Amino acid sequence: MQDHQTQSSSDEIDLGVVFEKIKSFFKSILIGIVQIFQFFWNHKFMLLGLLVVGLGIRYYLKSTTDSTYANQFLIRTNYKSTEYVYSEVSSINSKIETQDSIFLSKIFGEDYQRIKEVEVTPVIDVYGLVNESEENKETFKLLLGESGDLDFLEEEVNINEYLTHKLHIYIKGEEGNERISRNLYNYLADNPFYIELKNSTIENLNEQLRENKLIRSQIDSIIIEQKGIFGYSSANKNSISFTGSQDLKALLDQKKNLLKDDLEIKRQLSSEDDVLKIISFSYGIYDKEKSSSYLIFPIAFIGFYCLFFFFMYLRKSTLQFIKSK
Repeated sequence: MQDHQTQSSSDEIDLGVVFEKIKSFFKSILIGIVQIFQFFWNHKFMLLGLLVVGLGIRYYLKSTTDSTYANQFLIRTNYKSTEYVYSEVSSINSKIETQDSIFLSKIFGEDYQRIKEVEVTPVIDVYGLVNESEENKETFKLLLGESGDLDFLEEEVNINEYLTHKLHIYIKGEEGNERISRNLYNYLADNPFYIELKNSTIENLNEQLRENKLIRSQIDSIIIEQKGIFGYSSANKNSISFTGSQDLKALLDQKKNLLKDDLEIKRQLSSEDDVLKIISFSYGIYDKEKSSSYLIFPIAFIGFYCLFFFFMYLRKSTLQFIKSK
């Protein structure tokens, strides 16, 4: 009985110590918060002065330093030129980092020093890519199962599968963004190999249109001749009786297919008349992310000031702890 009472008394003492520790912990937190507010209040004039100085430096640098502006081309890479574009953009960025004035001035002229970065990214069309063929569907399922997400779509090996891409050029300063951006586009599009490939392809497509037109005219001549032989249907004077010739229907189907072929060729001519077909573009858009963050100066001044007193407080507390031992 006495042992049980002793055990209960010991448990009460242990709980009391725990509650006391918890109380002391929250009390120290409250004291710390009060001390922080007291520090800012006691040093309010100094902190305000540092804030004013930092904002003054920020305003001065912003007025004397050019902001960064983003320019974008939405392009279609024709004639399998996707890898070429990405390779050239990577090369240009390397030249920007090394400040190769000779190379960059050939592209951008005297404004080459204003170029901050060039970037190209694919416009990912998952449905278009997957529905292009059964093989793509199976490959997509396999890669999705291995990675568990769609990040693999942006990997370099898959970039060539997309026809549409965003070409960005970041320029310091607001003046001449369109002209400088056009210089970059003209440089990328003016590749002799792809221009020759484009010219030969367009020539072949135009030749196909001429051949299709000739074949349709020949079919029309045969149909007119057959009209004279077989006459018109009694139900509709504009229709043709196929009673005497089953081959006539095949000719009409061929003409229909030729017209569809012409539509596809004309669509191809309109979308592939340039190596890099511009779909849309935008110039001179202020870019917050690429522009320098001048707010760092007032924040840094106040931060270093507070950090100095924090280390002084730690030093004082450490010395007091050592002396108490």
